[in-house]
Amino acid sequence: MILNWIFWPIPREYVRRYFITLWLVLFFLPALLLGVRLTMLGIFVNFLWYDIVFYGWVKFREKLEGDQ
Repeated sequence: MILNWIFWPIPREYVRRYFITLWLVLFFLPALLLGVRLTMLGIFVNFLWYDIVFYGWVKFREKLEGDQ
């Protein structure tokens, strides 16, 4: 799974959702809701976490739509 995730491009229909949600996860949620600012390491770790979760979500959604 991890090797597939590394070379996986974002599908066209999800590009906008990906970047808007990425901005929310990296900057909006920590700053406004939690009152903290992330360090460069924190941004990098959250980016990796978000990208892996988004990959899993898209694969789950594709599998769910394929079964219907």
